Amino acid sequence: MKNLEKYILICLAILFTNLIFAQKNVGPIQEIPCSSYTPKPQFDKFIGHWKWTSGNDSFEMILKKEKTFNIIASDHSCVDYIIGFHQYSKNGAIIESSLQHQNTNYGAKLKSIFGVGVSPDDVLSAGVDILSNGNHVKMELEYIDANHVKIKSLNTYPGTKLYLPGQTIPSSEITLPQDIILTKQ
Repeated sequence: MKNLEKYILICLAILFTNLIFAQKNVGPIQEIPCSSYTPKPQFDKFIGHWKWTSGNDSFEMILKKEKTFNIIASDHSCVDYIIGFHQYSKNGAIIESSLQHQNTNYGAKLKSIFGVGVSPDDVLSAGVDILSNGNHVKMELEYIDANHVKIKSLNTYPGTKLYLPGQTIPSSEITLPQDIILTKQ
């Protein structure tokens, strides 16, 4: 039994090492050597600076489209993804913010929002890091019109999550506002 545990730990260590070294900071977008490129023009309507305010509470996000390596394929093909940065304030106090990183690219790994696709009914599926508690949730962002989008839902991802010894287990609480309409700034 101990040999099996050692074997599993060694395999996990090799897997995580490969994943870490496989991620490269490729620098400016223009330097990405793509074997092919699949643009996603459906992302264009979500690009911009969006803000919601209610009394002393506010939520804002900056979304941009970025050409980067396809994370699903290993053929050096490129595709567009949405990367974003957000700030949440409650009672006038900033609870969490990644807006200071808005001028970075995907390779810098400082984004707090990552969008992968848009459904036929104009809903962007994206992951959001809740910076204040370490949770990572799925966001559905609905396009309403050129000046408005709506956070339709924020949900935890289903399934089992693996945490290695010593890793902090994040809270499963969703602290960001939901069912809100944001206005383009």
